[in-house]
Amino acid sequence: MPNATKAALEESLKRLLLKKPLDKITITDLTTDCGISRMAFYYHFKDIYDLVEWSV
Repeated sequence: MPNATKAALEESLKRLLLKKPLDKITITDLTTDCGISRMAFYYHFKDIYDLVEWSV
């Protein structure tokens, strides 16, 4: 389910933003937190800022 993956990444981003600023969050941080592969991240988003734009 692509929407489930996007939602998981969004939730992971929100959790990580409580701990550190956006410019310090890496793709590895996001994918490790929600348990998906880097390839899955890049399948849905081109970078973290694309994820932020989609979330907002």
